[in-house]
Amino acid sequence: MSIDASSNSAGVSLSERSPSVPLGQALALWSLGWSVGGIVFGGVIYALSSTEDGTGTLTLTAMAVASWTCLLVALWTACRMQAVDFRTLFGLSFRWIDLIGIPVGVLAQMIVVPVIYLPLRAIWPSTFDSSALEETAKDLVDSAGGWKTVLLVLVVVVGAPLVEELVYRGLLQRSASARLGAVGGLFAASIFFGLIHLRPVELPGLAVAGLVFGIMLLRTGRLGASIITHASFNATGIFALLLFN
Repeated sequence: MSIDASSNSAGVSLSERSPSVPLGQALALWSLGWSVGGIVFGGVIYALSSTEDGTGTLTLTAMAVASWTCLLVALWTACRMQAVDFRTLFGLSFRWIDLIGIPVGVLAQMIVVPVIYLPLRAIWPSTFDSSALEETAKDLVDSAGGWKTVLLVLVVVVGAPLVEELVYRGLLQRSASARLGAVGGLFAASIFFGLIHLRPVELPGLAVAGLVFGIMLLRTGRLGASIITHASFNATGIFALLLFN
């Protein structure tokens, strides 16, 4: 998929045709939302969780909801500060063509990301072993079962793609693109997306996944395609583990 350094398929740059939050303000709001939701509330939830559940499905869900709530408050604050409505500021709209994100997400999960790890595994076989890459996801799947599996799927396939795309593409990529240009914003947001998951072994794959999601935003100017691509990417991974674990 080719991308123009300054324009989308309609020949209009993302930053020119879309309102965005100033980059410094966007980073400050993200930092506040992520710190309060992920570190403060998430730490309290983790500390109070039972040793049997650990970081299992119920704990993961509670921590995710706390983090998402604070991040959404940060997004709402950005709207208030910019005096722009939520959907317009973050490009939150869907069209039928956005369903192209379903096969794109599957291909990214099954082909693109594994190819990225081939040279890395050849150079550092123990570091990038497939079991190390799948460790976190397998632990979550193993801790689920019955209705907890449904809850896990909702968190991974519905909640995470929606909130993360609003934050990392709708807020941060659009803000970075206004400052760095479309391609600069794309790469900056994608690398940041990989880093923020805090697992170095997953950084290459998540950064590449972020590029795929970001390209969908860049080409359409909307979050619909990137949300669907992200959901498809996560669904492919989680269902593969559920079926073959």
